[in-house]
Amino acid sequence: MPAFGKKIDGPTGRRRNVRQDVVLAASALTIDRSRTVLVEDVSAEGAKLRGRDLPGKGSQILFQLGKWEVFASVVWNGRDECGITFDERLDDERIGRLEREAHWGEVMGIG
Repeated sequence: MPAFGKKIDGPTGRRRNVRQDVVLAASALTIDRSRTVLVEDVSAEGAKLRGRDLPGKGSQILFQLGKWEVFASVVWNGRDECGITFDERLDDERIGRLEREAHWGEVMGIG
């Protein structure tokens, strides 16, 4: 199982992947429906999503953010939030672009 968001050495340890805090609108599509979600943080291997009626743990989704899309799996699910792992690891350029988009949203008052 992918290790998105799992800590290396217990509750006081560091996360395996560096996460970047963002606030971006995206979509999470499953075979039966589409959901609008907020992306709260992102790493090269996954993201934390917030929204209503999110897919359950083990669900396969098509994650869309603007023109970019990637297949992902839900690895944990809580009240109005879930964690996903991307089927393909993001490169540094893609993560940088997401950070810039999130910063622009903050400047515009939507982040």
